[in-house]
Amino acid sequence: MHLDDYKALIEQLLPIYNQPDFDAVFNLLTEHETGPVRLQIKMEINRLMTPCNKIIDLRGRVKGQCREYTFSDHSHWLDDVAINIYHRRKAVFGGQYCYGLYEELINTHNNFRILHQQQKMPPIYTTPEDNPYGLFQAQLIRFGYYLSREEKRLSIATPIALTLANEQQILATTVDLSFSGAKCKVPAAFDYQLGQTITASFPQLAQQYQDARLNQSHHYRILSIDTIQDNDNIKWLRLLALTDNTALQAIIKHDQHQSLSHNNHDDKIIQLRTQGYEHCYLKHTLTMPLFFAGNNLKYSLLTDHNQHQWQYWHDERNQPVINHLLSATRINNLELSGISHTSTLIYSFFHEHQGQRYFYSAALPEMTRQQRLLFWQIGAKRESWRVMRLTIYPLAQNDMQALAQLTPEMMPYCQDLSHIGTLQDLTHAEVQSDYLCGITSTLPPSELNQFRHLRNPISQAEAIHFDPKPLRSEDRFRYKTAITLQQDLTTIGGVSIDFSSRGLNINLDQPLRCKQGDTVFIEFTHLARSTKNDILKKMPYQIIRTSPSGKNIQLITIENEDGLLGGQFLRTLIESNLEKLALCKEPQPSPAMLLTMHQMLLTRLHSLPYFAEKIDHKIKVKAVGSNFPLSPLASMLRQLSDNNRLDLDVIFRQRVKQMLADPMRPRNKQQQQPPFIHELYLAVEYHDKQIHKMDTKLRSDFEDLAAQRKYIQQARQHGDLFALRITALPLLNPLTALIGEKLSKLARLTLHRARALEMEFTSLMGCGEIFDITDEVLIRLEIH
Repeated sequence: MHLDDYKALIEQLLPIYNQPDFDAVFNLLTEHETGPVRLQIKMEINRLMTPCNKIIDLRGRVKGQCREYTFSDHSHWLDDVAINIYHRRKAVFGGQYCYGLYEELINTHNNFRILHQQQKMPPIYTTPEDNPYGLFQAQLIRFGYYLSREEKRLSIATPIALTLANEQQILATTVDLSFSGAKCKVPAAFDYQLGQTITASFPQLAQQYQDARLNQSHHYRILSIDTIQDNDNIKWLRLLALTDNTALQAIIKHDQHQSLSHNNHDDKIIQLRTQGYEHCYLKHTLTMPLFFAGNNLKYSLLTDHNQHQWQYWHDERNQPVINHLLSATRINNLELSGISHTSTLIYSFFHEHQGQRYFYSAALPEMTRQQRLLFWQIGAKRESWRVMRLTIYPLAQNDMQALAQLTPEMMPYCQDLSHIGTLQDLTHAEVQSDYLCGITSTLPPSELNQFRHLRNPISQAEAIHFDPKPLRSEDRFRYKTAITLQQDLTTIGGVSIDFSSRGLNINLDQPLRCKQGDTVFIEFTHLARSTKNDILKKMPYQIIRTSPSGKNIQLITIENEDGLLGGQFLRTLIESNLEKLALCKEPQPSPAMLLTMHQMLLTRLHSLPYFAEKIDHKIKVKAVGSNFPLSPLASMLRQLSDNNRLDLDVIFRQRVKQMLADPMRPRNKQQQQPPFIHELYLAVEYHDKQIHKMDTKLRSDFEDLAAQRKYIQQARQHGDLFALRITALPLLNPLTALIGEKLSKLARLTLHRARALEMEFTSLMGCGEIFDITDEVLIRLEIH
């Protein structure tokens, strides 16, 4: 026999070795084995559990720094890997130092002897189980929170003795010290909690400086717990001093100008890494951020993936009318006084009549049940049907103070901001029929007239693109010349405002009744005479926007033979007269403005953004972003992991191809593709306040609506139900212009660390968001 074949059985029996029922359990588990096999297994367990008094000294034997560590009344020399294994495995051996634990400590994966043996052996394919965290245990990144110290720090590595709240004692190593705090490297095996108060002393400094005060315990609070990318065995703790340590302050003050002090870029790297993931999220989110001054929408932040929402709220003139969706009455009805945020569901559709587009929208509190059923029955039959969640956050005084310190130059533009909002599109074609399955409303269709929007005034909000980049395909030039517009039998004179080879902006002498997409012909009256080119007498254009007055029209050339010829002639004309033409500068948001908006948004997440990479042809969820305190969904996913991570295994394990591989496969780069959307139901049962059982189903798994309702009702009776909307899309370019600039600056300080960060970002293959839409599903299915 080979004892390796019985490792799992031995591992199962070790923790109960000293229990009275050990023999009974042993006989039960080995009843199918022969007598000699059972004897060898028992002898091996007895050997492993034999008490050990050997001193372990790993200095020079492992790849890592060792330090003195005391357990079982003996001083040993261990590195961080061995310390982690000791604390992780001592419970298996009944809390005693025995030969089994000794062998594990001297045979760690970073032992030079083990590494040498592995080099002689052929490479072995590693299974997902070899990954200490699994493919779907993702690192938790705190969005919108950056630690920064304005005071100077002393970069010094010295032992620091920590005592946690549960009286566990840890010997850590400092990275730097300051008057108000410290940063130290600690073994990852212990349970550290944000906000936890711990005590610390400095034994080596006390001996070095002959100052007994450094052996006294001082209180610190844990401000941050940071993982180290290339070493899972250690973490960085950032500590805030709660008591004055005058002896330590004297040492810091004395040594700050000595050779011990050197540049440390760890803070910059950690902050830039967080910001890299934040920008990747903002660049690909489907949610549209909104910024209000009082009850008026002032700014909207656009990306390639949320721009469809902004464009949806344009009428047939291509004029923005989102201001009527976010009317002062609707904002006031949300009652924002004294609360951190408020949220509501809004349903909408539009109806086109006699060439004009009329929008209808109604928030959930604004309708009775009969009105809601009528709104669903009329609206959900249309392609223009939309379901949205509007969330509003009032800006507090400390928000503005923080922004004033971060970007003081932007305060004139931001000081009148009063609220931040997010407009989240929950529309999903696969569930649209659900809104039509309720009872028929008894109200007449005219009841919806109260929810019809006015056509004017149009929105004055400014749309700002998240990633500052040129949006125009070509330069535009200011040039005033006479033109004549012809549409059917209508002829109107006017002048040009600006033009390019493909576009034209004009003012007419009289209003024109038209809409986006209409075709007109333009005669450049003076240009046609001076150039003697017939194409300028009747150039075909398509209307892309018209003002409410009907006098200001924006056009684009039609891509037919005449349009292409005219565009080519205008291009030649522009190139020949560049010195005479005034260039229209494209307005770009300043980096400071974007930084201000990002800072306000990232502390107010409404979803869990996740990021995936591919390792050895297998997809791994690398990181998840969240705010603190964690949402109920994030807290539940964190309970499933035995470390400071979120375990998404229950969501993705059986659906990797469907929910990750296929959606994140690169598609047509020329055309923006919509994300894949899945609706998943997660049922959780608890026993003694601990998760006992979990079950998940996609909406497509149900045979009909009755089975779906039954599953939801039973899940709510036996525990909790989370209805999740999960999106996924490929990452073609995760970096933004702002992050690219910051990486360039970091490269001048530490090139290899900047390159490592850039490689981490560019290796991401896809991202997505997990939204909790439980309330929307229960309302849609009318489950109370």
